[in-house]
Amino acid sequence: MFRPRTRKGQTAIEYLLVTASLFFVFVIMFKALQFALANQFKRGGLVIIKMYKEDPW
Repeated sequence: MFRPRTRKGQTAIEYLLVTASLFFVFVIMFKALQFALANQFKRGGLVIIKMYKEDPW
């Protein structure tokens, strides 16, 4: 009988490539969000410091 060829190796490599690409996308997104959040904290800290400097007590 004719036996269908299995492509386990190709499937495994495709899964690895997709997993690696998704990992890199999520790492880039995480770094971008981390950068944006750090900038927000810096801006908020500057606002607070400015309020204390302007307070004439």
